[in-house]
Amino acid sequence: MASTSKIQEKIADIVGRPYNVRFDEIKWVMDQLGAVDRPTKHGRLFRLGGRKIMVNEHNNGKDTVPKYSVDDFRDLMIILGLYEESE
Repeated sequence: MASTSKIQEKIADIVGRPYNVRFDEIKWVMDQLGAVDRPTKHGRLFRLGGRKIMVNEHNNGKDTVPKYSVDDFRDLMIILGLYEESE
């Protein structure tokens, strides 16, 4: 498992560019945190810290996930105390 600081750096990197995030980047963070996931029709459902988020693997033929998936990821990281938004 990666260090907490490395995970937090990756979270900040992902959140900082919500329109250019690949699914495998979010999956790496979730795997490092011990999330449980299962496939769905269009992506994966992650369960972590008693919360669930759906991350779509496809964004209309692009290699990136939709912004709303990144927003849900950000919100979960804030709830878990792993990310703080800057003013």
